[in-house]
Amino acid sequence: MKRYVLPLLCLTPFITRPQTPKGPLAKALIGEWRNLYVRINIKDKVMEADSSNWEARLQIKPIRTHFQADGSYYSEYRNLQDSIVRRPSGTWTLKGDSLTMSQLQPEHMQMTFQLHIEKDVATFTGLIDFDGDGKADNLYFGRQRKYQ
Repeated sequence: MKRYVLPLLCLTPFITRPQTPKGPLAKALIGEWRNLYVRINIKDKVMEADSSNWEARLQIKPIRTHFQADGSYYSEYRNLQDSIVRRPSGTWTLKGDSLTMSQLQPEHMQMTFQLHIEKDVATFTGLIDFDGDGKADNLYFGRQRKYQ
């Protein structure tokens, strides 16, 4: 049994290290993005917020997501007093226009979005588990602007 422990320990850094995403879409994604609009279909309801009602509706500032060149990311959820109240983080990869975000903190989850970037606005479309029922069956559509 001991002879298997050393090879697994040697492979651990390669398993957990994010891969550096490549290509023009990956290059365009690197940086800080802030939410402009979100629409989430939850069963027979729709949750929607934009710049005119974001804070009143969601009781937080627009979410700031930072995509790093090394394939890692983190998002900052800030309350109305601008204090960070949640900071999920993980890794991201791109295959064509399919963005996969593997959240590692605070809990493990994976989200896949179709990504489109035009100038400084990105759109993300995909199924997520927004209602916490354990199923990625809530349609998410969001727009974010790159913050410079």
